[in-house]
Amino acid sequence: MTSATVARLTTGPILGAYHESRETSGLSWKDLYITPGNRTYMIGSQNGGFPDFGHHVKLEMGGLWLHPIKLLDGFWLRIANSGSEDANDRKWLTESDSFHNYPFHNEHRYTLPSLKLEVERSQFCPDDTEGFVISYTLRDTSGEPRSLSASFLARTDLSPVWFSEGKGIEDSFDEGRIDQDGGLFLAKDGGQPWHVVVGADRACSSGAVGRELFGPHWTAGKGISGELTYDDIIVPAGGETVIRFFIAGSYTSEEAALLTYKKLASSCQELWASKRERYEAIAAQTVISIPDPHLQKVFGWVKFHNDWFVRDVPEVGRGMGAGHPEYPWWFGCDNSYTLLGLLPLGGLDMAQETLELIRRTSEETNGNGRIIHELSTSGLVANPGNTQETAHFIKCVWDVFGWTGDIQFLRSMYSGVKKGLSWLLGEMDPDGDLLPEGYGIIEIEGLNVELIDSAVYTWSALRAGTQMAVLLGEHEQADEYASLAERLGDTINKELWLEKEGLYADAMASVGKVMSRIDIYIERARSMGAEGAVASMQAMKEEMQQLDPASEKPWLFKNWVINTPMETGLAPRDKAIRALDRMGTDEFTGPWGTYLSGLYQDQMMTISTGVQAVAEAQYDRMDESLRYIRLIASTFNKRLPGSISEMSPDYGCFVQAWTVYGIAWPMLTGMFGIQPEAHRRKLKLRPRLPKEWNEISVKNVSLGLGELHNVLDWSISHSESVQTYSFELKQTGWSVELDLLVTADETVMLDGVSVEPVTTAEGGSAIRIEAAGKHVITVKKRA
Repeated sequence: MTSATVARLTTGPILGAYHESRETSGLSWKDLYITPGNRTYMIGSQNGGFPDFGHHVKLEMGGLWLHPIKLLDGFWLRIANSGSEDANDRKWLTESDSFHNYPFHNEHRYTLPSLKLEVERSQFCPDDTEGFVISYTLRDTSGEPRSLSASFLARTDLSPVWFSEGKGIEDSFDEGRIDQDGGLFLAKDGGQPWHVVVGADRACSSGAVGRELFGPHWTAGKGISGELTYDDIIVPAGGETVIRFFIAGSYTSEEAALLTYKKLASSCQELWASKRERYEAIAAQTVISIPDPHLQKVFGWVKFHNDWFVRDVPEVGRGMGAGHPEYPWWFGCDNSYTLLGLLPLGGLDMAQETLELIRRTSEETNGNGRIIHELSTSGLVANPGNTQETAHFIKCVWDVFGWTGDIQFLRSMYSGVKKGLSWLLGEMDPDGDLLPEGYGIIEIEGLNVELIDSAVYTWSALRAGTQMAVLLGEHEQADEYASLAERLGDTINKELWLEKEGLYADAMASVGKVMSRIDIYIERARSMGAEGAVASMQAMKEEMQQLDPASEKPWLFKNWVINTPMETGLAPRDKAIRALDRMGTDEFTGPWGTYLSGLYQDQMMTISTGVQAVAEAQYDRMDESLRYIRLIASTFNKRLPGSISEMSPDYGCFVQAWTVYGIAWPMLTGMFGIQPEAHRRKLKLRPRLPKEWNEISVKNVSLGLGELHNVLDWSISHSESVQTYSFELKQTGWSVELDLLVTADETVMLDGVSVEPVTTAEGGSAIRIEAAGKHVITVKKRA
């Protein structure tokens, strides 16, 4: 076997620029990574191992997954000098020296001094394929030609995804065999039609199967191991040889797994090239240039992260999952944030596809407009939905429609929107005060009461429903929704605003209900050492003892959701500024972002910080918004090179979908000010820059789907004497409204011709361009 037999899979210059790495010698196994794919993905340790971990499927959330099943716990390679009987000449690749992450593949690098070898392990998951490819590059450091043998051991764990027991699915012990003629290890679950096939790019000399056959590490579960050995692997002096392995699976039949295996073995180069080209297209979408190199790099990686979450299970659906490794399936709540961040990055189709999956499943499960919380890839719903999720979903539908303009999509959603609003303001509002009851994003145990996030998102949902109804010709319905929205907004701003605190309350609830839980909360805070929280709740308890248990009042628990009135723009500016100023202090903001609770002040999360960033941008506080975006970005590479953890700075899921909301949404819709109404072929550009940003641009922003599709390039340049705004729409037929901040002593030129802006209701200066194409607008001081 020569080095020319198997070609290396090359990353190329575009994706090669996205390369993050770390030394791994001595690294904890808890530092995980993902090799992403829409059908399969691999979760392992950055040090090269495959640890048992996980709480959804206990000890089994790592390894190679083909949802709705798991295929492998892991794989290991042992290398030896051919014919040697010396144990020192046989080395398992266990702990790597370094880990290298790229947008869609990873590498582990090893040094084996006793064998005078360097080894590079690289892996990727081809698109739309139920398989996985691993390449080992063996590089000689002895200066002599080499003959080596290698043994590849794969440990199966053919088992179901979390929550499959609801379908009566049980995991059995795996069974395996060696096909010597085909050079394959084949395994199946003893009771289900789940199969996996393992082989290489060359014939094996021998093979072995055993339940107690392990490589360097034992793993839990009911799996079985297959070991394939390869002799006479020739490595030229000072040169290298590549040996490649293919793993294919199926949850329906061995025949399907074998067909996939043949596809991998015969078309590996083509599959690699196809995935590389697709990721190069992701890199080319929404390309920003900003005077912050670190944030610009993080922004580039976040675009790739979006693709890591696409879960495609043919019998269930396709859409954005939530987080790796513990939440790879679909959520109502998470996606109402995630999809907004996805929109300006080119994810218009995926946003609609995800919402349709959630809508369809919610209708099948609930049938009353209630939106589900969590859908396993088994097809079973684990939680029928918290109150906030229905309102939030409706808001998200309208935001997505603004970018796609797909009227058929809106029609398909509208009946569910109406049912959802009826459910929120009917069954979930028994006292008729327009404040829906039930759990929100923050599930305060035992307090499924009238919560701020549910109320605020219901207000947003009513406003969205109003616009949908107008567009679809239901004007009486529109008037009803508009009236309800106005009443609810007034209620929130009067009843849930705490003037003394300068903050919105978390909840409206009876004194008796809170009193029944307060001792539990106090003891929990005490057990966590949160003495500040203990003192605050003790004071709350003393106040309650003087009140009528039946009376209702607003309660402040200082959870991050009290930002939602500002996030949505519901809060009047005077209230918003007071609240945001306080949220920006060290009472609510820690070293890595916004605390989940200003009482406990111990945990920060990308979503709490992201909502704060969006809230600041909502009121044109772009310096403050940038502060929070940078706090999110500051946790980049803290755990997984090339990624941002769910919990700041470095724990929880090592990559989380909704992180994109706090980065892309305030930056693209707030700072760049890109606000499309695609169904009207209308684009509003309302740039509001942080003070330190004078030169920014973005290229290749997708707007609209189908015949409405357009592409925007947009740049802004500020100097002491002139402001220049340049944009180009690649397709004709769209109108543009440019909303600038122009003073009375400034003149505006459109393509060299003086124009007079129209003052907007918000105090901006609007320049309207019909049939827009390529234009330059300048703003200068009058001579």
